[in-house]
Parts: sequence; C-alpha cells; structure tokens
Amino acid sequence: MTRVSITSTVLAAGLIAAALLAGCGGDDMAATPGRAPARRTAVTDDGTAITFAAGSPGLLQLSSTVVRKRTATIPVIAPARVVAAVVPGSAAGERLVLFDSPDVTSLYSQYRQAVANAARADKNLTRVRDMFQNQAATAKDIADGENDAATARAAKAEAEGKLRGLGFDPAEFDRVRPGTAWLMCDVTESQLGDVQKGEDVPVRLAAFPDARFHGRADAVGEVIDPVSRTVKVRVSMPNPGGHVFPGMFARVDFGDPISGVVLLPASAIVTVEGSDYAFVQTSDSSFARRQVTLGSSGSQEVIVLKGLGDGERVVTAGAMLLKGLSFGY
Repeated sequence: MTRVSITSTVLAAGLIAAALLAGCGGDDMAATPGRAPARRTAVTDDGTAITFAAGSPGLLQLSSTVVRKRTATIPVIAPARVVAAVVPGSAAGERLVLFDSPDVTSLYSQYRQAVANAARADKNLTRVRDMFQNQAATAKDIADGENDAATARAAKAEAEGKLRGLGFDPAEFDRVRPGTAWLMCDVTESQLGDVQKGEDVPVRLAAFPDARFHGRADAVGEVIDPVSRTVKVRVSMPNPGGHVFPGMFARVDFGDPISGVVLLPASAIVTVEGSDYAFVQTSDSSFARRQVTLGSSGSQEVIVLKGLGDGERVVTAGAMLLKGLSFGY
C-alpha cells in the first residue's frame, strides 16, 4: 500500500507541472520579462521610402542635419608643370620659346620648318601657275608643284597635330608676348566640368611657396589620357622678371564659387550604378531616398546642385545602412 501511494503522488505532481507549463506556453513566451518584442523596418515604394519601428536599434546609427542652399566653393587642385617660357630674342622684336623638354623643342623646330616649307611650296605653285598662263611652264610642272605643296601641307599638319596632342596651340606661338610662362595641368576627367576656358586661376609654384601668382586657362585638351583619365589644360601667366623657368612644378586651383547649392559631407552620398543618392529624414523614424546631381567634390565635402531643397534634413552619418535597406544589399 505504501508503494502505490508514493507512485500516485509522483504522477499527480507531474500532471500539475505539465498543466502549469501549458498555461505559460503559446504567444506569451515571446513576452518573457527582459525580452523586447520583434520589430521590423518597412521598405516601400521600390525602396525609396524607409520607416523604422519606434525604438529600432537602426535609428541609433543615423544622424542628420538641416541643409541650406548657399554659395560654396570646393578647391579643384590640379598638378602642373611649367612647360615653356617666352623670352625676348637677341634681335629687336625677336622672341624665343624655351621648352622644358628637348623632344618638344625638336618638335617645335620641325613645326617651324614645316610652316616655312609649306609657305615656300605654295608660293612656288603660284609662280608655276602664272608661268603656265604665259606658256613658260608645262602641265607637268603644275602637277609637280601641286604635289610638293600637298606634301608640305601634310608635314605641317602632322607637326601641328603632335603639338596639339601635347596641349600646345601652334597658332598662339606667334601671338604670345615675351615675359610669359606656360603651365600644363593634368585635370581629372571627373573635374573637367569645373574648368572654363579663359577663366582666371590662382597658381602656386613649389619654388616660391609664399608667393601668389595668377594665370589664365588658355586651352583645354581634346584628348583624355586612357591610363590616368586626365585632360591637359594649358595656363599662361605673366613672367616679367623671368624668374619662372621651364620644368618648375606648380599647383593650379580651378575651383569657382557656385551659388544656390547644398554643401554636404562626402559620407552623405551613396553611389549605385553610376547614380548618386542622398537620404532625407521626413519624420523621426522615416527616410526618403533622393537622386542628386553633384558638382565639385573634394575628399571631405561635395556640392549638390540638384535634388535637395532648402531646409530639408539630410542624413550625414549612416547613409550606408539606408543604402543597404533601400537597394536590398
């Protein structure tokens, strides 16, 4: 009898424990004290709208600031080198062009010779045609003269093309005044839009770090270097004392003030498939993706030309989190 009583007691205790566990099961398990209920972030409108649940940890990773349209300038610094200097010659009215490279000096000499040859060939052709009219020359003489003139013009065009490829305009060699220095700048493809032909630019020379010089962008190259992705821009500057020599290194700033734009830290911009985006905070927990058009950019800041309105609050930290949610990666 004693053995049966003990077994019944154990069985009853087990049933009571099972009943208690069953009463605590189901949905109430998710509400265990100290454990927060699950929260989800809503991404809608093809990823352009993001809304966090109240108290979401993701909100702690984001910070934003109100932006105002204003006038902004970001330096567009291009490395440069003094490639030529025009100095007075020994004879009155003569000018000499001194280059920083023997190869360019030789090419310039070839160009000058080609110009002289072309002028001589054209003059000879005109003379032969006049002689033919007076029956003093034959049709063969005219044909030979035309061939000589065509060959001379082709040689001139070849030499001119080589100089243009290096950033020089041969037509300007005879117009430039003595006391002028030419600099050649390497402007990156992405910053080429900030360069305007004819604009005044500040110049800093490594040889004179405390001096300020000013030049003018005379010509913008027509070819992009396939390796460095840069374009040659030629800048001329006064060199009245002749203290600026070919071969000196310099830096040229092509940055100009732009009005009515938004200036943001670079961390606020994300790029996807060649397009740029920023995220606008529309409420305490909601954000909207905006495609923007960028102007100048530096290592720390970018100028936004279009896409953001004055007084909007833009995410400046945590944009990469929103990018992942917005685009799904």
